[in-house]
Amino acid sequence: MSDRKTFRSCLLSSQAVTVLGLAAVLAVLMMSVNVMPALAAPCEAPAPVCAWTERIVGIKTPNMIASGTILPGGHIVTNHHVAEDHSQVITRDATGRVGRARPQPHDVAVDLALLRPEGAMPEFQGLTRKTDFMPQQLFVVAFDQGRNGPRVYRPGVWARYPSDNASMRARIHTNARALPGNSGGAVVDAEGNLVGILASGDGKISEIIPAAHIAAVVARTSETHKSSFSQTGRAIRECADALYDAGSISRDPPADLVSVIESRCMATGNKQLLDQAGQSFGRWWMFDRSRLFLQRSLALDPDSPNSLMSMAVTLHLDRDLAAGLPILKRYLAIDPANAQALRMAVQVAGGLGEREFGMQALELMRRHNPAAVPLAESFLEQAFAE
Repeated sequence: MSDRKTFRSCLLSSQAVTVLGLAAVLAVLMMSVNVMPALAAPCEAPAPVCAWTERIVGIKTPNMIASGTILPGGHIVTNHHVAEDHSQVITRDATGRVGRARPQPHDVAVDLALLRPEGAMPEFQGLTRKTDFMPQQLFVVAFDQGRNGPRVYRPGVWARYPSDNASMRARIHTNARALPGNSGGAVVDAEGNLVGILASGDGKISEIIPAAHIAAVVARTSETHKSSFSQTGRAIRECADALYDAGSISRDPPADLVSVIESRCMATGNKQLLDQAGQSFGRWWMFDRSRLFLQRSLALDPDSPNSLMSMAVTLHLDRDLAAGLPILKRYLAIDPANAQALRMAVQVAGGLGEREFGMQALELMRRHNPAAVPLAESFLEQAFAE
């Protein structure tokens, strides 16, 4: 999810922020509240889900526009990759009221940040949520940039949860809809229970930080962690800036850009930034670097569809079909309808003579992408005949 890229086209550019300063930008935004009210999107979700729109804020930093979720007691929670190393951010609530909030440092290895609204003394009141089941239908409730206000997005039909012994950086994965600017929004079930905080999404598969980690962040919030929290935030900002620049380079990247991505992105420990770095190196045919970053991401979150797909593409481009086979099997066990994964599965099966896997891929194609079956059948018949 490219919240940073979207920011470049917003009313206030990063250059304007640099010139005016945060206080001046805030004044401009506050003057515009009355003439630019938040636009409430029609909510067709269950009432407990729609109620979460009142707890969503838009967040503006010098680098991006994203979302935040107001917790019981008054704290706002968002992603560390949204707050980065900024000392304060601008918020806009569902009524259009603009304010400021300050990130609270902690030392928990998770992509979350608590924000304390200016002039407030919030207290964490805990979160009531069911733990005896793992709901499959999830809704993203976040700040919508087009409507300039909160919105409930199309729900997903499946969700995959981390195992009990998984890393804190492992995420919930779902096909619930999410768009740029939604990072930091609430993810809830049909009964309105908070399941997690949205971390990223590509329009197809979204990644969610489990809500259970919020209490750990609250417990470990302390000014004693300010230096390390800020250092991680700076690495996130520098990595994200480098990856943004990398997006316009199709080949032969400058050596200094490669160096920044290698050092700063790895230092973040941030799963989606590791993925994006691996994707960039794969696009540049720097396959050893690509594998290194994607392996690091998969070590943190072994069942991540986005990481598995990125690794499958890198291995496919690197012509390492044998290494790609188990990756594709793991991916298709999670998302069997992905057309790109099915095409690669057919090619890998044919290239390795894996008839059983090839037949499994064909059966999934018949179910999810029947138009591709004739060509795939022809390819496999020829491959197995040889």
